[in-house]
Amino acid sequence: MKYIKLNTDWNADPNAPEVILTINGFSLTLSFFVNYFVFKNFTKEDKAKLVFNNCHKYSFNSMNDEGYFMKQYRYNNDILPYGEFYKIDTNWQNDFPLDNKILKPINDKSKLNHYLFFFRDNTFECIAENYTLEFIRE
Repeated sequence: MKYIKLNTDWNADPNAPEVILTINGFSLTLSFFVNYFVFKNFTKEDKAKLVFNNCHKYSFNSMNDEGYFMKQYRYNNDILPYGEFYKIDTNWQNDFPLDNKILKPINDKSKLNHYLFFFRDNTFECIAENYTLEFIRE
């Protein structure tokens, strides 16, 4: 599988990211605490906000790190390393979790990307045009 790791100088808190998912029209936002243990430019209170624009569909499921390493997910660590934020190259029309929610019917699928983010207790996937990232420093 081809993939691009999108979080090279940041990541979610590995213990308690406290992910909050909100939807506003066709935009989906994930807010969570960042990893200040590894990335010293962050503090314990700092958060990240990922906004996925023109989101077609998403899945926020309960696949956690233990399940992933026990090969209970459709990917495994040999194909896609756990614990990061990726843009993955898939045929997402046939390769997407069944427990998904559609936000926006899409006619032009050529502009869409498949994003996947592994959190400690959840896995997030979405099909969207693009995303923006903002850090909220407390």
